[in-house]
Amino acid sequence: MRILIALLISTSCALGLAQESAGQRAQEVDQPQRRAPIEKAELIKRFDKDGDGELSAEEATAARRALAAQPANQPQNRDYRTAISIRDPKDFKVAGGKEIFSGPQAGEILPKLNVTAVGGDNDGKAIDALGNNSGLQVLILSDQYGSSVRGLIGLTRFIGTINDKSNIKLNAIVVYLGDDTNQLAENAKKYGKYVQGNPTIGLSRDGREGPGSYGLDRNVSMTIIVAEDGKVKYNFPFPQGMLTPDPHVLGAISEIIQAKPEKMREWLAASYPNRSRDNANARPNGVDVRALIAPVLNKEANDEQIDNAAKRIDVVLEKNKVAAAQLGSIAKRIIDSGNLSNYGTERSQYHLFKWAKLYGVTKPATETEAQQK
Repeated sequence: MRILIALLISTSCALGLAQESAGQRAQEVDQPQRRAPIEKAELIKRFDKDGDGELSAEEATAARRALAAQPANQPQNRDYRTAISIRDPKDFKVAGGKEIFSGPQAGEILPKLNVTAVGGDNDGKAIDALGNNSGLQVLILSDQYGSSVRGLIGLTRFIGTINDKSNIKLNAIVVYLGDDTNQLAENAKKYGKYVQGNPTIGLSRDGREGPGSYGLDRNVSMTIIVAEDGKVKYNFPFPQGMLTPDPHVLGAISEIIQAKPEKMREWLAASYPNRSRDNANARPNGVDVRALIAPVLNKEANDEQIDNAAKRIDVVLEKNKVAAAQLGSIAKRIIDSGNLSNYGTERSQYHLFKWAKLYGVTKPATETEAQQK
């Protein structure tokens, strides 16, 4: 009898273990494995060659290339949906649990934000970045260190996608903080081609600490404020910058545009394959279209130089219909975005209109188009 009982117990345990193992295998099949995130401290330890405790632009580039070369760090499009997290903004906490105050807090009114505009009709002029201080606002006050810029670019891309999908629009405002205004301006123009969402972009006129009325913490790399009609809803300080869009910031955006987190996650996840297709089409028939039009968009070039560069492009487009369609699509998106004035000079914009009319389908004639004729 004892032997029989022992056999029964042994058989039950074996069956239980087999079922548990099968269940684990099924779960592994249904849910792709998630990699543990690489901490910033680890990146600095591995790639900080000059030992200053931060990653310079060159060191950050080396880090990105090294990580991208690892197969485990090359996610497939199907993983993006699970990678995007949207959380309750009220649960936001600074890493390490410290309480940090940087900028106006929830319930306070945003003061005027005097900056030097970057791009557009007001390029180089003093403006109030908040405009008439109405609508839904996502204000990003950031230094220009690698992690901050990467997070800023990622967030503005998400804002661009959200504004394409949502009936309620966001006004994105980017203010770069720094003591060297010349370097700020140079970097802002360099980053401009990556920043999406059609934000207002400005340079701090008050150095690294920003306007005194904002009470920014100099030791905080990035402060993100979500507001409505100038009244702060949420404030998110990031002492070390934000490498990727923070789930709590996305949660705040989801709340103010009245979109369910699941729906907004679908929008953001769906945008990744589109960008992958754009990258794949960047070299149609061996032609790097974006590199091809770069000389035409050079703001330092004169009209003759721009026309000569455009003539060379016209020769290529006559022979390469795929490249022509791609360039027409790019020109169309620029014009339809209402952000044409940020691209090159007036002569550059003339050629963009020409290519859009020849190779793309544009919206009905606008005042800007009429001026170009």
